[in-house]
Amino acid sequence: MENRLKTALSLRFEYYNLYATKEKDWHKKYKNHDLYKVVVKSFKYDFKEIAKMMPKLLEEFEENL
Repeated sequence: MENRLKTALSLRFEYYNLYATKEKDWHKKYKNHDLYKVVVKSFKYDFKEIAKMMPKLLEEFEENL
């Protein structure tokens, strides 16, 4: 779980910091990544909430596997 959490947070960071104004490129690059849906769902939450919400989102994701 911890490794998935780091990866999901890293993908989210990359979206907002490295792909700013190039969001479509990020989606093309990661659309087949196993955590893509989790990260996209996390966009509903701002950076203040994500530390609490990402583990919950990952837990939901793993339950649905």
